[in-house]
Amino acid sequence: MTIAVKGIAASPSSARDSDDDSAQNAETTSDTINIDHGTTDLSSMPVWEDDDDQPSENAPTSTASEPEWVLKRRRVISESRDDTSSTSAKIDVSTLTGKLTKVKPGRRSSGIRFLIQRHTERGHNLSVSGGVSQLSFDESNRLFAILGRRDKSIRLFEIDRHRSEGHHFGLKGESKSSPSCSRPISSFAFADGGRSIFLIDGQKSVLRYDCQHGVSTRIATINSPRTAYGYRRIYTPSFSDDQNGSMFALCCTDRGGVLLCDSRSSAIMHHFQMNATAVGIGFHLRAGVVITADSDANIYEWDLVSGRCVHKFRDEHSLRLSCFESSPMSNTDFSRNAYISCGSRMGFLNLYPIMPPSDATLPGSHIQQDVVKTYGNLSTGITAIAHESNGRFIAYGSEHKRNALRIIHNPSGQVVSNWPIESVNLGRVTALSFCARSSTLAVGNRMGKVQLFRILTT
Repeated sequence: MTIAVKGIAASPSSARDSDDDSAQNAETTSDTINIDHGTTDLSSMPVWEDDDDQPSENAPTSTASEPEWVLKRRRVISESRDDTSSTSAKIDVSTLTGKLTKVKPGRRSSGIRFLIQRHTERGHNLSVSGGVSQLSFDESNRLFAILGRRDKSIRLFEIDRHRSEGHHFGLKGESKSSPSCSRPISSFAFADGGRSIFLIDGQKSVLRYDCQHGVSTRIATINSPRTAYGYRRIYTPSFSDDQNGSMFALCCTDRGGVLLCDSRSSAIMHHFQMNATAVGIGFHLRAGVVITADSDANIYEWDLVSGRCVHKFRDEHSLRLSCFESSPMSNTDFSRNAYISCGSRMGFLNLYPIMPPSDATLPGSHIQQDVVKTYGNLSTGITAIAHESNGRFIAYGSEHKRNALRIIHNPSGQVVSNWPIESVNLGRVTALSFCARSSTLAVGNRMGKVQLFRILTT
C-alpha cells in the first residue's frame, strides 16, 4: 500500500526573501561585531547633563547630522567628566553639601563655607524713627552708633569687649550721654580712635563731641570763599595717628565741592573741586593723598600738602556712580585686600586695588586703574557699602529693593551664595557697618530697624 505525503513546496519568491533576510542578518551581525564599546561617540552623549544623571550603556546612537554647537557641548561635557573622575579622590564631597552658606566653588577650589547667624540683643531696642541713616563702629571696638534720618541725637551703645573677643559679640547697654543738636543731624564720623565724634548740625555747622567727658564743642562756622553751601556728609581717616586725628573732610551740597579741614585750627586746609556731585571720600595717608569720586564716575587723587589733583581717571565700567567707599586697610603699614569700591546706579560694584607708595605703577597715582573685579549681583542702584577693617569682607546693598544685600569674600573674590534667604527679612537696606574684631555686620533698613549678623568661617 502506498501512502502519499502532502508537503508544502517553497516558492522561488520565498526563497529569495529568505536569502535577503539571511544576508541582512549577516550584515547586521557583522556591523554589531565591529562596534568598539570602549569609545563613546559624541553624538550619543546628552547635550546637557545634571549631577544626578548616569551614563546609559544602551544609549541610542543618533545618525542624523547635528549642529556644531551641539557637538561642542558634548565635547565639553566629555572633558569635564574626565576631569571629575581624575580629581574625585582629592575632593571631599561632604564639604560641599549642607545647610551652611558657602562661596560658590570654582574650577580650582571647592569653596569656603560660612555660617551667618542673626545676633539678637535682648533688652536693647535697636531701632530709630524715620529709617536708619548711618551706622558706625569705632576703631577701638568700644562704641556702636546709630543715626536716624530725622533724629536730633545719635544713639550710642557700649560694646562688651570681653564678650566681643573672637566669635562673640555683645552690648552692655545704651550710653547715658550722647551727642545732640538743635536740628536734625546730617552725618557723623568717629575720630581719635573713638574718643571723639564729628557731626554735622543741620547741614550748616560742624560739632565735635568728646565721648569721655560727654561735651560737645562747636567748631567755628566753616565757609568757603568761593561759594556758600551746606554739608551733606563728613568723613574721617581710619587708623589715624595724633597728627591726622583732627583732620576731617566734608562733602558739600554744591556741585563737586569737598573741604579738607582741621578741627584744632578751625580752618579749611584745602578746597577740592570736582566736575560733578561728590559721592564719597577716602584717605590714603601713607601715600599722602585724599581719594574722592563724583557721580560722573571720575576718581580723583589729591595731595594733602599742596591740595592739587595729582591724578584723575574714569571708571570705564560705570556710567554713573551712586556710592563710593575706601578700604580702612589703606592707612595701615601692612595692607592686604585694600580696595576702593565704586557702586553704580545699575547695581554693579567695581573694585580697584590701592597700592602702597613703593608699588605705584603710574607717577602720582596709587590706585590700579584696571578693575580687579566687577560684581553684578544687584539689579538696582547701590546705596550702601561697608569694608571690614581686616579686608576680608565687603558688603554692599540697595534700598530700592527688598533684601538687596550681598557679601564679598575678598581672598577668594567670590560672593557668598544662598544668603540672604527669604526667611531673613532685611527690608530695604539703607546703612551697613562692620565691627572691627568680631566679624559682625550691622544692617539698617528704611523702617528704622537695625539687625546684627555674625559671620563665622568653618
